[in-house]
Amino acid sequence: MKVILPCAGYGTRLSREITNGLPKHLLPVCGQPVIEYTLIQLDAMTEVDKVYLVTNDVFYGIFDDYIKRSGFCSKVTLVNNRSTLNENRLGTVGDITMVVEEGRLADDTMVILADNLYNFRLDEALHTFRLLRLPLVVSYDMKDIERVRKKLGVLVVGEKGVINRFEEKPENPESTLASTGIYIFPKETLHRFTEYKRDSHGDLTKLDRMGDFVKWLVGLETVITHVYSSEKYKWIDIGAEESYREAQRIWKDMST
Repeated sequence: MKVILPCAGYGTRLSREITNGLPKHLLPVCGQPVIEYTLIQLDAMTEVDKVYLVTNDVFYGIFDDYIKRSGFCSKVTLVNNRSTLNENRLGTVGDITMVVEEGRLADDTMVILADNLYNFRLDEALHTFRLLRLPLVVSYDMKDIERVRKKLGVLVVGEKGVINRFEEKPENPESTLASTGIYIFPKETLHRFTEYKRDSHGDLTKLDRMGDFVKWLVGLETVITHVYSSEKYKWIDIGAEESYREAQRIWKDMST
């Protein structure tokens, strides 16, 4: 299995006082970079043989230094999408498509937005994927409509975990199931990224949000979800200062 970690954003929602020149994926939480919580799990998975970490030209050197110091070099391949400004970025879906096409990927592929922080085991979702071999969106039950309203991608799920609808930051959410930014795709469906990019005609608003891709895919494929809903599970999208501070508080409490 291959893994793609799109890390090519410019962190425009976080202040320079917070980032201090670092990409948000490398910001520390309890003394450990956010992305490292994901890399530790991936490094332990025998079925994962290659991890593509996609960054931009500005942060390439910083990620390169981190990977060399971290000990994850055996699995991680750093990819430069050659973007130099927020205005000429490829977008999350654009970065994934670049890796699929240029790497000629022909294996099942997991995509993880590595600026998310979570404490659940990815192998549980992988077990569901292996049983059904359908595109899978990992979701987290926020258990409160107000926590997803206008903030997160929301899944409406039917029988056997099939996603009936997906809405990006809806004003009137129909469920409390939020997309975690973790996806697993059978190798037979990877061509959908090229199709979506072609249909987007270079529109960055469509290429920048995985939620829009998932909504499009639900209309073409049977897409399922694996839900993490236990109170012991935590998940946070680190996109703004408030959520970053919240992550620091929660992970500190869990470690004490």
